[in-house]
Amino acid sequence: MLERQVDVALALGCKRIWLFAAGQDELAIRAQQLAETSGAKFRLIQRGRQLLGGMTHQDELLVLAEGLLPADRDMLELLESGPVILRLPSEQGLRAGFERLDRDFCWAGAMILPGRVLERLDELGEDIDPVSALVRAGRVSRVVERDLPVEWVRSGRWSLAAERVPTFTATATPQQRPSPLARFLIDPVGKWLVNRPRLVWTSMAGGGLLTLAGLVSFAYAYPAASLVLVGLAAILFRTWGSARRQGNPRVFSVGNGGQSKDWFAVVPDLVGIAALFLGLRTEFGLQSSAYITILTSATWLLAMLGKGRFAAFFQDRSLVWLGCGLAALAGSWFVGAAVASAAALVGILLNLRNRPAITQA
Repeated sequence: MLERQVDVALALGCKRIWLFAAGQDELAIRAQQLAETSGAKFRLIQRGRQLLGGMTHQDELLVLAEGLLPADRDMLELLESGPVILRLPSEQGLRAGFERLDRDFCWAGAMILPGRVLERLDELGEDIDPVSALVRAGRVSRVVERDLPVEWVRSGRWSLAAERVPTFTATATPQQRPSPLARFLIDPVGKWLVNRPRLVWTSMAGGGLLTLAGLVSFAYAYPAASLVLVGLAAILFRTWGSARRQGNPRVFSVGNGGQSKDWFAVVPDLVGIAALFLGLRTEFGLQSSAYITILTSATWLLAMLGKGRFAAFFQDRSLVWLGCGLAALAGSWFVGAAVASAAALVGILLNLRNRPAITQA
């Protein structure tokens, strides 16, 4: 949880990280290693007055309550616009364990303070909690207060609960949005696997075995079975990758929202292309089979690379292999390939809608 907070600070561009703690322990050392590996300076703080002299008026200070875990990278946008104190209605805030600000509001556990606010710490007593002192100093200095959407707390996406495992989301650009399959299957299962390392590696091993089975089916001229197997293998590989990313403490601050390419899924894709071609050869000639295979793969790839919001759907080529394989088992290779190509063409047109086509290169 502490590593996640360091990650949030790094994602927001913090150059120095101060940890309020009674003393150095294993967790503090891990947080220090994470901060310093990313180029930030790290310091342990026991009293609020130790902050005095550590910032200029031009600096800004990010303050996170102990245990706060924002679950989505997009939520950090609330803290990127400058000095702000996030708050919640007192009824919902107190129920969720947040500190009361006044009769009507609770502090939502995160704020950005200008450097000048630290001067007010010298006016406060030694026995006051450092974070509470900063909250009070920020309010006295009339830092802008902004309401945090209550539904984020209700859904657990913004929480003080230590047992929650925060998930990542893609960044705001359309081509980085998670696909429906990732959003409703791969990422939820990956989140469930985070604290189950044996099952994480079992999913990778299962993907490898299914890929091997797909290769064997291809070698014995069972292309339909091969497509279904590699489609399932690609899903398992992506689930394995999702679990590893969500268990990575650098989930917010690394590039592309913590998402890396699932290189293991490339092998099932190559087997899928070969199996689709082999299956089409049972109904068409060499040139027609090659043309349909290339058309299906290329249109799906172009739809995935689009900059519109519909591009996310086409990130999952496993859907092509599963669809074509199931259609072949039902008796028609052409139907699966035709539906996949038609869907990709529709996606390309939707991505180009209201955008000059010449800008899509």
